Amino acid sequence: MSIGKKISELRLKKKLTLRHLSKVSGCSLGFLSQVERDLVSPTVSSLKKIADALEVNMMYFFENPNKNQRIVVKKNERNRMVNPKSKVIYELLRPQFSDTELQALYMILEPGAFSGKDAHSHNGEEFVVVMKGRLEITVEGEHFVLDEGDSAVYKSTQPHSWRNGHNGITEALWVNYPPSF
Repeated sequence: MSIGKKISELRLKKKLTLRHLSKVSGCSLGFLSQVERDLVSPTVSSLKKIADALEVNMMYFFENPNKNQRIVVKKNERNRMVNPKSKVIYELLRPQFSDTELQALYMILEPGAFSGKDAHSHNGEEFVVVMKGRLEITVEGEHFVLDEGDSAVYKSTQPHSWRNGHNGITEALWVNYPPSF
């Protein structure tokens, strides 16, 4: 099931209008309408706002959760967040119902994938290792290019953004503390 359909079903289950979700999430009415119809893909930050407004963890939008996961995540059982129009696949490496305070993601970035138009910030720290390809990150206005095997760590309170600016797939291991979704 698509992210848009999951948002729509949850919103209706909670008996919320699109207008009310817009007000609570801070996302525009038109944007939410397009997301629910899978015409546009939400960024991670807008999906977080929607999840918070609907009072669910962003993990709600991942496919096929295995509720028995507590410690180990098998490669073929990773929870994935995929949107047909998105250029990013997020695979959760942390068990969905784990009580740990780390969030590890395996991210597959198609050419042109990016974190959003604007830099963003939030509480915590981030660590990234490029497993394949090339990743461009910007932290507090300073631009860095990470090639395969390169890593970076920074405070998430610093305005930051990322993008895959090369013409191939980039794969990265991303660790957040505390979990961002």
